[in-house]
Amino acid sequence: MMNKRAFLPNFFTLTNVFLGFLAIVKVADGQYTTAAWLIVFASFCDYFDGKLARWSKSFSQFGKHLDSFADAISFGVAPAFLLYSSNFKSAGLLGSLFCFIFILAGIFRLARYNVETKSFKSKNYKGLPIPIAALALSTFFIMSQTLWQTVEMGKVFLILVPGLSFLMISNIGFERPPSFKPQKGIKNNIKRFTYMVGFGFIIYSPSIWIFPYTMVYIFVMLAAGFWAKLRENDEELDISVKDEKNVN
Repeated sequence: MMNKRAFLPNFFTLTNVFLGFLAIVKVADGQYTTAAWLIVFASFCDYFDGKLARWSKSFSQFGKHLDSFADAISFGVAPAFLLYSSNFKSAGLLGSLFCFIFILAGIFRLARYNVETKSFKSKNYKGLPIPIAALALSTFFIMSQTLWQTVEMGKVFLILVPGLSFLMISNIGFERPPSFKPQKGIKNNIKRFTYMVGFGFIIYSPSIWIFPYTMVYIFVMLAAGFWAKLRENDEELDISVKDEKNVN
């Protein structure tokens, strides 16, 4: 029987998947910008269902799998269908296969998350989360329509889709956004201030600023992941050198 405390998180999850389905319907009707906004709203629902699950301590295998199935539709199928219908339909089967790359990477990322994650206590994501990848795609549609009055940006998507797909299936660690609760440490305060400034720009003009804000997050976390990996390799090298000296 479903935990009563999980009702609200699951409600947001189901709202997420409804918005994803509605986005697919809007794509079929040729309303691409509306569909992109629905994907954005679905990502907000996905964010809050996780927060509510942590707050209510209602993490469960049922909720985890429900969330993944919802994400596969809202952040895998919906943005890929949006991409195909607006930019790659004329390419036929090749266009379909190209857009399918995004779905394939997304469901791989979700399956790996389900297998490896036992609780919400992890501080980092392994690979770029599919909602963030979908947010990047959908908000680029919105920004493109706002600034250039078109969503036909095939050359950009030829770079964006493979790049986001690779990051989803990678082992690169992506840090969770910081909590807005007071925390000790200058580093945490700088992160919190940076996120708040970004949110200020988004509130001022969401149709323009969500995409660059999302991409800045991706690049900063990507750089941090590489830096952490380099430090890890240096530490392992130092340990091996010390071991050799001790042996000698």
